[in-house]
Amino acid sequence: MTAKTPEMEAFLNNFTKKTFGRVRNNNECVSCGSDNVAKPDYFRDNVSWEEWKISKMCQRCQDKVWGNE
Repeated sequence: MTAKTPEMEAFLNNFTKKTFGRVRNNNECVSCGSDNVAKPDYFRDNVSWEEWKISKMCQRCQDKVWGNE
């Protein structure tokens, strides 16, 4: 995965702060605030783990948005 530029990180943090009331970090879901979810074994599959790296949404929140299958 390519690292995001500082400008992109700033944009994403601003967006998630306005949308969810939280900034992105490495251990907390931006949607529900669950912490310590940044572990590959927490996620159902590699696709969900990769989605975490993009959206910072935990498995439960991903399932709410995209379904659980």
